[in-house]
Amino acid sequence: PCPLTHEQRALYQHLTQGSGLSGELASLLSKDATSVLTLLMRLRQVCCDPGLLPENSHCPSAHSGKVTLLVSKLSEIAANGSKAVVFSQFVSLIERVKSALARDLPSLPIYELTGETKDRSAPVEQFKETKGPALFLASLKAGGTGITLNTAEYVFLMDPWWNPAVEAQAVDRVHRIGQKNPVLIYRMIAPGTVEERIEELKQEKRELFSTVVGDIPDMTDWTRHFTSLDALIRLSDSPAAAASAEAAPERDAEG
Repeated sequence: PCPLTHEQRALYQHLTQGSGLSGELASLLSKDATSVLTLLMRLRQVCCDPGLLPENSHCPSAHSGKVTLLVSKLSEIAANGSKAVVFSQFVSLIERVKSALARDLPSLPIYELTGETKDRSAPVEQFKETKGPALFLASLKAGGTGITLNTAEYVFLMDPWWNPAVEAQAVDRVHRIGQKNPVLIYRMIAPGTVEERIEELKQEKRELFSTVVGDIPDMTDWTRHFTSLDALIRLSDSPAAAASAEAAPERDAEG
């Protein structure tokens, strides 16, 4: 788990309490689905890094529990001479991770692939050809299909996506022909938040996420599991929140 920092918790609570949205989830979705989805997006951004909110862009990356933990783990991985891939749906988070790494791990080679990358093959080939430690940063959309990153041994999924198939496709970029080593997958989930509930529901009812409209889930299915908006977004002190800040990886040895 990636516990929220004090700043993240305060901002998360401010958004949930000041949204003006409350009551049955089904009713809210039928009346004002846009406001509900906007609130969910902003809460998920806070779970990643408070600085993702436009009005909070000045916030230092140290206020993000995820970025702090990621930099720590990447420091260990680089010291071992290994390579890692980091996926996020938020390009702005990728930029903030780059800034944090430029400060804390300035010698680590970093390659990037987002929707704005003109030559998709160039960073992929450079990453594969780099000897020693290296990092590949990719947006979930741009880097989730059509590339091979089989020289990496670590994958970090910075934020849970609605559809587990999208995450699986991203992880498969590392599980391509030629992968010779086990792959460790870190799912960076903020406990006690909407992120944890997204992940729990995905594990219990994966079929609910098989149909999406663009990037938006079919939220009507969620009403079967969350009767109220509060049940979905409230900030709680879950058992996971009290656990160590050490993210537990999944060991995936497919080659």
